[in-house]
Amino acid sequence: MEINEFKTSRAVVIERPFEANLREIKLTEPRSDAYVCQTLFSAISTGTDMKTYKGMQHPEQCYYPLVPGYETAGIVVAKGPDARKDLNIGDRVMINECRQYGDVCSAWGGGSEFTIKDSFTTNNQFDYSVKLPDNVTYEQGVLAYLACVPLKGIKRLTLRPNETIVVIGAGMVGLSAIQELKILEPTLQVICIERNAFRRSIAENYADIVTSPEKAVSVIHDATNGKMADQLMECSGNPEVVGTLHKYIKDGGWGDDDRPAHIHLQGDYPDKIIFDHYHRWFVKNATITMTCALRAGCKEQVLQWISEGKFDTDKLPYEVWGVSKVKEAFEHQAKAGADCFKILLDWSK
Repeated sequence: MEINEFKTSRAVVIERPFEANLREIKLTEPRSDAYVCQTLFSAISTGTDMKTYKGMQHPEQCYYPLVPGYETAGIVVAKGPDARKDLNIGDRVMINECRQYGDVCSAWGGGSEFTIKDSFTTNNQFDYSVKLPDNVTYEQGVLAYLACVPLKGIKRLTLRPNETIVVIGAGMVGLSAIQELKILEPTLQVICIERNAFRRSIAENYADIVTSPEKAVSVIHDATNGKMADQLMECSGNPEVVGTLHKYIKDGGWGDDDRPAHIHLQGDYPDKIIFDHYHRWFVKNATITMTCALRAGCKEQVLQWISEGKFDTDKLPYEVWGVSKVKEAFEHQAKAGADCFKILLDWSK
């Protein structure tokens, strides 16, 4: 098909809270710099997409009906005369977001069978498509997206040999953070805190130590000879957790050469964050940072690590559903919660 022939597309649409369908939507008129991608696999994000499905998303970001999703992979099927020269028809790519549609809110907009990527629909900082290495599957291309998110956050940390870093949450973001920390500094001791038993069993494949919140303080104490964690990444997205993080980190900042702990907030929190006891935070002298989304270059780096076998996706117990069952897939994810690690959608079924 010629690029101007792409007028409509099948898409996952959240019509209103707790109602997801697969239906036709209108695409925007492609500009001369557009290329069109066909989605072969996508995913339901257990964070952003499920908050949107449950009506918990920040209203300034989206309105209903909307196309959710940003974890997508497929092929380039058409391109305009001024489109990117490094992409050709038939290339296998991470597709990711689309910021505009003709008759629905794009929100993140990845859940469409056909996606028009041009200067109107795409933010070049992080929406751009990236070629998949030959030995990386479409499923891995989908999983790679959320691995890019903590990589941006890790860039805020200073990784030092033999230090202890705590990662809270064993979803896709948390497990990716664990792997990336170990890739970038293999001598780190990484401790994962996860409240769900199923997810703790997954984290045991990647972290040095895995524990529940109930045992975490004593486990970190013993693992660090009483010092506690040097740095911490909060990846659970649970606002109730953030206000208590001081109990996991070391004391510091009282001497000229005594570095305080660093806490990085990687979650997108649906509610206010309340510090449980300010003085306990105050005396830690801790640095707190946060990042949102990803930055240019992260996609290429994660795909390279997957291609080289450094970043493992084989032990991630995702489920694959046909996109025709997307209504049931959202219902299943909502009911199962943390006991369903992740759902990928196959657009051929």
